[in-house]
Amino acid sequence: MKEFALRLAVLLLRGLAALTGLCVKKRDGIVLISCQSDEPSQDMLDLAAAIGARPGSPSVYVLAGRMRRSFGGAVRFFGRLNKMLRAIAGAAVVVIDAYCPAVSIPKKRSGQKVVQIWHAPEAIKKFSRQVLDTPAGYESGTAGILCMHRNYDYILCPSDATRPFFEEAFGYPESAFVKLGQPSLDRIGRMKRRAETPEKESEERGAARETIFKEYPELVPKEGKRALIVVYAPTFRDGAAVDAAGLVRALAQAKAGESFSDLWSGVALVLKPHPHDSVRPNAARQGNVQEMIADRSIALIDWYAVADVIVTDYSGVAVDAAVAGVASYYYIYDINEYKAKRGINVDLRDEAVGEYAYTDADELAARVFRDFEKGPPAYDYEALDSFARKYLELPLSGNTERLAAFISDLSEKTH
Repeated sequence: MKEFALRLAVLLLRGLAALTGLCVKKRDGIVLISCQSDEPSQDMLDLAAAIGARPGSPSVYVLAGRMRRSFGGAVRFFGRLNKMLRAIAGAAVVVIDAYCPAVSIPKKRSGQKVVQIWHAPEAIKKFSRQVLDTPAGYESGTAGILCMHRNYDYILCPSDATRPFFEEAFGYPESAFVKLGQPSLDRIGRMKRRAETPEKESEERGAARETIFKEYPELVPKEGKRALIVVYAPTFRDGAAVDAAGLVRALAQAKAGESFSDLWSGVALVLKPHPHDSVRPNAARQGNVQEMIADRSIALIDWYAVADVIVTDYSGVAVDAAVAGVASYYYIYDINEYKAKRGINVDLRDEAVGEYAYTDADELAARVFRDFEKGPPAYDYEALDSFARKYLELPLSGNTERLAAFISDLSEKTH
């Protein structure tokens, strides 16, 4: 019954796309579709602005809509399909950041180009076609019916080390991948600490600090001291809760030396849940933990401007935080279970930063206190930089403009 309903939906979508195509005459626009949420991502908004600022730019349309893996979610998504199909029918180039049924299921018009920029280019964990027939992915039959990741001409990929993972995840040969970065990489670059030239730190970094301190005044330094800011940004666990409580307990109970208390007033733990995860309540003040904040209002990239420590796991944050130069630790308490249910492409224990990967929260907390009990921190930033350069072979500026130029050139070539 499920397979019949899916096949019927696919036939209806193809028919609707064909009818829409007959009604659209102008076919020289560029359409950008955010597929991870019902609102356009910042990457798509920044890219649209950069394309629009180019001389002689064609019309640029930004749409959004996420297809959730439920019957009700599919029904609601169909309500957005008509706008998507009309925009796609009138586009010379279509840009998406995840699987989009409106792109992959209908027959692609001759000459039209589709660019997949993918929302999580770091590929630490397995994804998409890599997780078919696992609890984290679709069944192979369902993916075939839904034409998962068909019709792409180009796919962004940040490094040679990452490309084999992308080839498996999307099912495309090496020739389909282009080494270009998303606009978010420019924002991360502007948040990067530049201790060697502090006078050149970006206004955006200063604005991020100001926004965070205004939203969370408890983080503002007082009497020459402030809390060590630890941001915990775990990946989505397909419905399972993350062990934020274990991390709070470990940080609260870890013994800090006198030299640590000379530098810091305590620890402020900020929980940044995955966008598809639920917010956990704030923890009570205890031990060394001065505060725990469950934040959804401020972009994770902005937190790089104030974070002393990032704690993450199989998330792409592992690469992003390394690029931003923030001391990173990896709380991989469930790695065996995660490998069994989803799988990982990169085992952080085998990387240059492997000494900072822990399955035990107490050991991780003790290491953080030991590394930060004196100034400057006893953290191996060279290893962090080596890890970042392996999985991100791109500069930290100009990515938005280069991607906009690439897409604009594709649009011109279709005329």
